[in-house]
Amino acid sequence: MKRVALIVVVVALIGGGLYWMYERGQGRDIPGSPPAGAPKAGTCYKVDANGAKAALPWDGAPVDCAGMHTVELFHVGQVGKDLLHRLDDAKGDDVKVTQALLYAQARRACLVEGPLFLSGGWHEARLQIVAAWIKPATDGFFGCGLAQVTGPTGDEFAPRSGSLKGALAQDSALAIACVKKDQNRLSYVQCSDPHDGEYSGVYTITPPEAPFDEAAVQSATAKGCTSVGLGYLGLPADGGRADLSAGSVGPKTANEWLGSDQAFTCYLMSAKPLKSSVHNLGSAPLPLA
Repeated sequence: MKRVALIVVVVALIGGGLYWMYERGQGRDIPGSPPAGAPKAGTCYKVDANGAKAALPWDGAPVDCAGMHTVELFHVGQVGKDLLHRLDDAKGDDVKVTQALLYAQARRACLVEGPLFLSGGWHEARLQIVAAWIKPATDGFFGCGLAQVTGPTGDEFAPRSGSLKGALAQDSALAIACVKKDQNRLSYVQCSDPHDGEYSGVYTITPPEAPFDEAAVQSATAKGCTSVGLGYLGLPADGGRADLSAGSVGPKTANEWLGSDQAFTCYLMSAKPLKSSVHNLGSAPLPLA
C-alpha cells in the first residue's frame, strides 16, 4: 500500500478564519449569561456552509428542527473570562495569540460536547461540527452546531429534518461508507455504487494538545491511516497492496489543529472505480466497476 499524505482536508468548525470583534478596556464587567435574543441549544437554521462562518444569530429566522434545516445548535457556552480580560488589555502580537487561545477553547468545547449529544463519534458519520461566536463576541459566548454534509470536506450542507440528538446510536444511514470523485471533489456514496474510496477508520495523533508540526503530522497521519487501512483489509501490519493508497481528512494546518481533537478520518483510495466494498478483501483482486 502506498503511503500517501493527506488527500483532502476538512476545515473543522468555523473555517475561513476566526471571527472576532474586541474592545480594549480595564476590568470590565463581563456578563455570565448570553444576551437577550441569543439562540439557544435546540435552535435550528437554514444556512449554508459559508453562512455558518458568521457570528450568531445567523441570517434568516430560526426554523423548527422537525422540519427541513441544515444546522442544529446543540450547545451554547462561554470561553474563560480571564482570557477575555487578557484580550481587552492585549497589545501587538498578544492580540492574535489571545484570539487563538479563545478560538481553541470554543472549538474544543464543541468537539467534547458533540459526541455526547450524538451518542457516538462524529468522525465516522456524514456530519460536521460547526462553531460560531454569538454577538457581541467581546463577551465570549459561542454556539456549537451540527450539520449533515455531502462530502468529507464539509463545505456543502445537506438539508435534513429531525433532531440529531442520540442519532448515532440509531441512524446507520448517517455512517460514512464510500466516496466518489467528481471534478476533484469527493462526495459520499454507498459502497454498492461506483466509488473511488472507502472509509477505513479513524486515526488519532497523540498526545492530546501536541504542538503542531506540519511535516510530523503529515508523516504520522500517513503511517497511521496506512495501518488502519491494512487492518480494514484484513492484511498483516507488514502487508500492503500497490493498487490502493491511504488517504485522510483532518487538521493539516496550524489553524485547523488549534483546539482540534487531532483525529483523522482514514480512507482507502483506488485509481480505478470500484463497485463494492474492500472490507476484509485481503490480497484478492479489487472489485472494479
